[in-house]
Amino acid sequence: MAVFGNNVFRGKKEQEAYDRTFAGKYQKLIKKNSFLYFGLPFMLSIVAGSIYLQKFTAIKWEKYDEKYRQLSEEEMLSMVENKRVFDKKDDFYRLQGLLSEHQEEVSNHDYEIVRVKRREEDEPVWPKSK
Repeated sequence: MAVFGNNVFRGKKEQEAYDRTFAGKYQKLIKKNSFLYFGLPFMLSIVAGSIYLQKFTAIKWEKYDEKYRQLSEEEMLSMVENKRVFDKKDDFYRLQGLLSEHQEEVSNHDYEIVRVKRREEDEPVWPKSK
């Protein structure tokens, strides 16, 4: 299969006219130093675009965080109007019918933890190792 070159055929006059245009001058400069005249402007445009678009991406992520923000229990209750303050322990004892006993226990903090004596038959019996 034949391989076609990428050189455009132009006559002498056409080539001289092309060399006087901006594209012709730029193409000559690129052939001399491709990084300086093609690579560097390309990389600068990427960096500048990133800096310019940073504001838009920040707004996007702020909206995302606002939408999917985790709320604590207190924040959820404060969002709903006319709700009573919620305490897990008090509600547990209230539902069990033991709220008054629980409040008495809370007010009496001067108790001492004492182990209840077990019956002999309830004591665990461990085999003695020899």
